[in-house]
Amino acid sequence: MSVLRLKEVLKEKEVSGKTLAETVGITETSLSRIIKGDQQPRFDLLLQIAETLDVDIRDLFNPTKEDKTPKEALQEIINKLESIKDSL
Repeated sequence: MSVLRLKEVLKEKEVSGKTLAETVGITETSLSRIIKGDQQPRFDLLLQIAETLDVDIRDLFNPTKEDKTPKEALQEIINKLESIKDSL
């Protein structure tokens, strides 16, 4: 599983994998492997990808639990509890 959300960012920015690969100077195969999580990109390549897509480098990564606000974390707990309650 990839920790990058590159596929989603490409879709949001309406940029093809081919275009991104050509722009940052890698093969489509390498980009595909990075997207799938089979290959880890160098930090300088991540910076170049972020600049090309006009996003903050942090936007390329999947959010972690720490990225949630307390309100979001609480709402997630409430939703889980309600789901459990409904199944009883």
